[in-house]
Amino acid sequence: MKKLHIYIAIAALALSFSACNDEWKDELYTQMVSFKARLSSEGVSEVYLRYNKNGEVTYNLPVIVSGSTSNHQDLYVKIEVDPDTLGIYNKEKFQYRTDLYFKQLPEQFYQLPSSTCFIPKGSHTENYPVKFKFDNLDLVERYVLPLTIKDDPSYISNTRKGWRKALLYVRPFNDFSGNYSATSMNVYLDGQTTFPLVSSTRTAWVVDERSVFFYAGVFEEKSEARGEYKVVMDFSDPVTQADGTKTGTLNVYAPSSAINFELTAPATYQIREVADPTKKYLITRYCTVNLKYKYDDISTVPGKKVRYRADGSMTMARLTNTLIPDEDQAIEW
Repeated sequence: MKKLHIYIAIAALALSFSACNDEWKDELYTQMVSFKARLSSEGVSEVYLRYNKNGEVTYNLPVIVSGSTSNHQDLYVKIEVDPDTLGIYNKEKFQYRTDLYFKQLPEQFYQLPSSTCFIPKGSHTENYPVKFKFDNLDLVERYVLPLTIKDDPSYISNTRKGWRKALLYVRPFNDFSGNYSATSMNVYLDGQTTFPLVSSTRTAWVVDERSVFFYAGVFEEKSEARGEYKVVMDFSDPVTQADGTKTGTLNVYAPSSAINFELTAPATYQIREVADPTKKYLITRYCTVNLKYKYDDISTVPGKKVRYRADGSMTMARLTNTLIPDEDQAIEW
């Protein structure tokens, strides 16, 4: 009788293990569709795309199906532009600082090739291509393309905050754009040589394949009047020196005549690349620009122009992991 009880116990234990194993074959969660769009500290998804000659580039936005098992059916996920979410985001984030609002990317600068993203049975992730056209896009404004996954009876959208929304903050880049250290750029009241104003950084934004712009002097980069203080730098083709550095000249000008911009000496640039001493696959590319110019501050004191003189250099350091094939991911932004 004792042996019979042991056999029954063993059989019951085997059945329990079998039942446990069968449970793992079932879906543990509700399968939901969402975007894979990592958020920056500002609550938007920064999308870095290289500016090419014709200004057109395609970004592949991942659309994912959550769950513990393979997607069990073909899905046609509906995607559309969502201006309402961007409007709500701006009001909650910036309130009355409308000058800081992200602007919706105008239609002429993007194209959605399809209204749906097809995810075949068995696939967890598919890319939804978005075509951007950056030619003549003025990055004085910060542009976002807001997308959403539309509800549909054939699938379940992930309603967790932000998961079915993608606020794509487009950041076109070229070889000369990025954050420049500006601590060596001194800005004086014209006619003075003491007590310079210094900005820690200046951001250079893309104009085209070989041009960028920054804001003159130490002017606030998020000021409502920033557009008047644009200074464009056109980079000429470089000459390679004996030590491997590349040097060239700059064509520097201000699109607005209101600030009375004046270049007071020839502007030059230098590019050099330095490999990490221990991790040779990490390359830092330094781009240094040397500038001397004058401009008028036309907005700080209402009704009065104040003349400034800027003299010095700015340097941008871009770290790249050469083992990563996708350039936008290889660069340490």
